[in-house]
Amino acid sequence: MKNWQTWLTDKYIWLMLLIFPLWTGFRGYEALTVSKFAFFAAATGLWLAALAVSAVIARPTLPVSRPCHPAAAAFMLAACLSALFSPYGTRVLLGASRYDGLLTLLLYGGIMIGVSAFGRPRRAYVYALAVSATICCMIAFLQLLGGNPLGLFPGDYTYYDSGYKYSGAFLGTMGNTNVLAAFFCLCIPLFTGLGVLSRDRRDRLLLIPAALCLLILIFSGVSSGILAVGLCALLLPPYLVFLRSGRGRPAHICCAACASAAAGALAAIFFWPGTEGTMYELSQFLHGHIDDSFGSSRILIWRETLGVIAERPLLGGGPDTLTLRTDLDFSRYVTETGLTLKTHVDNAHNEYLNYLVNIGAAGFAAYLSVIAVSLSSWLRKRRGTLIPALGCGLVCYWIQSFFGLGLCLVVPLVWIFMGLVNTPSEE
Repeated sequence: MKNWQTWLTDKYIWLMLLIFPLWTGFRGYEALTVSKFAFFAAATGLWLAALAVSAVIARPTLPVSRPCHPAAAAFMLAACLSALFSPYGTRVLLGASRYDGLLTLLLYGGIMIGVSAFGRPRRAYVYALAVSATICCMIAFLQLLGGNPLGLFPGDYTYYDSGYKYSGAFLGTMGNTNVLAAFFCLCIPLFTGLGVLSRDRRDRLLLIPAALCLLILIFSGVSSGILAVGLCALLLPPYLVFLRSGRGRPAHICCAACASAAAGALAAIFFWPGTEGTMYELSQFLHGHIDDSFGSSRILIWRETLGVIAERPLLGGGPDTLTLRTDLDFSRYVTETGLTLKTHVDNAHNEYLNYLVNIGAAGFAAYLSVIAVSLSSWLRKRRGTLIPALGCGLVCYWIQSFFGLGLCLVVPLVWIFMGLVNTPSEE
């Protein structure tokens, strides 16, 4: 029966890595979030139900306990307690804004428990994700040329109407460019890491989708994604060289080169002469000057979120309820179109703060424990190539998520990655 559970998990992972990133539903960007949520919830719910049925049939065959299981269970328990004591009633079940309600959080925990118990990292998974990422990049490239493949934009809108006819920016099959950047932060280090670590020359082909993802990321201009990939380019090479060559001169040279590059980058940012843009904001941050407008007003959003957190610190307001607890809005009059674009803040624009404000300190601590267990498992498994490469993708995502939205459009893939790095072995 365990082989049956492994087979089910294998097919689920295939579905989520190959089809889910490309699924846009039938109404384009207008209903992308609900379309992806429905796909994710249906696929994950059916898979977990099938695992439960198989466990009942094969009674005493239970999943082997992993260190990540208590952490995932604590996360799920904290989400349930937050929802139970929330003043917003049934709105916490699906969420009041972004479909990140209790159901979604419970499915995340179920993914980690199921994948870590019955999944095995397979090279084929990476190639499945590479296919979906490549197709996503091709669609984004056509959009950057002014096209509208798949009719994702409504009417005659294009990518370049962002900020003029509608708020936000949308690109590829992941929707919001911040979410697309989070997806690329998973993909680029994974493809690069496996391409570098593998002794099979065919795996060098993964450097092609890695380059495509990086190119689209740069053209999208999402600073958080570019920053995360840049930091990983400084932090991860010594780790990859160590795994491939072991302790010795190559590893020492790589460490010295990355340290020198990091020092040079910090110096360049510190003495940046510009007066606007991301580099200017980073330079001002290093000088101790922080303005609410920095990071596309993220500093202001974070200040507002911290104030809301203080109201219900232990259990939060309930899963996905920030939109009900803040009246922070942004508006801008566009002279070219005569339109006033308005946006209500319903997300902390920092995944960690988002957990803290929605499910409280208990849920936030549980989520950190999930990360800590996954990080520990990744660093301990130095044999093979797949788990080290998966961990590289997770590190990049964890950095980007400090500025990210943490939505169910990409987060299910993160929990699959974390489940896989907590498996006992790879193929």
